[in-house]
Amino acid sequence: MAAPTRKYDIIVWGASGFTGSRLAEYLVLNAPAGTRVAIGGRNWSKIEQVRAALAAKHPDAAISARDLDIVIGDSLSASRMHEVAAMTRVIASTAGPYALYGEQLIRACVDEKTDYCDITAEVPWIRDMHRELSDKAVQNNVHITPMCGFDCIPADLGCLMLAQYARQELNAPLLHVKGSIVGFCGGVSGGTLATMANQISIEVRRFWRRNFARISSSAVAQEHGPRTNGKESNRWVIHYDQTLQRWQSFWIMSMVNAMTASWAGRILNYGPAFSYAESISTRSLPEA
Repeated sequence: MAAPTRKYDIIVWGASGFTGSRLAEYLVLNAPAGTRVAIGGRNWSKIEQVRAALAAKHPDAAISARDLDIVIGDSLSASRMHEVAAMTRVIASTAGPYALYGEQLIRACVDEKTDYCDITAEVPWIRDMHRELSDKAVQNNVHITPMCGFDCIPADLGCLMLAQYARQELNAPLLHVKGSIVGFCGGVSGGTLATMANQISIEVRRFWRRNFARISSSAVAQEHGPRTNGKESNRWVIHYDQTLQRWQSFWIMSMVNAMTASWAGRILNYGPAFSYAESISTRSLPEA
């Protein structure tokens, strides 16, 4: 953790966006007394609107929204991102697409010894940043934590909790987890749509190159009717799950979530060859 002499404890970067404004609201309501919070982004008027809305909505919040400082900067400016990173102990970035707007900020955080988290699910960008910055981040004792959004957290923390339960209660490793989205509500933010547009072609091409033969063989097996998925069967194709007693279909975040959980499983040693697979539940075969 960076030195406590910084001006702020945490800066919410991208605070005018769908997720950033909600994170700012959460901190106003729940951060411990004395936590020094600032909100930031590239557009002063939009950030000011967020601050004013929070002050009007929560006049008696634990942290006064009226007292939140505003930090402005261009995410493409390396010098300004270094200045922003040097102000705070932690930056929580919600400003994507990260492959377009995140690189200078994460580099600045590593250089300025500022801890960092974000909500990206842009795997190619994460791999590039990890390859280039991991050694320096370790040397500077900086924590860089991507994939902290709704996209990844349920799978990531769900598998962690199951692994802990398996160890503590069953004295056994965790070998395989299958997840299913059984319902959700809400919409898709503009930032998420922009990120999807930037990433979909890259990931789809990679996915089909790696998995076409495997998926094709699995699809042939499924033609013979409902059956229970074995531990090694994939969740990419339409199938019937006996445990849930529901038809399953492809879930758009399944590739990213599988990688996220698998990375954690290797690092934290959930079990030998641990794997995670994910799909979405449907009410019928035609819906699937």
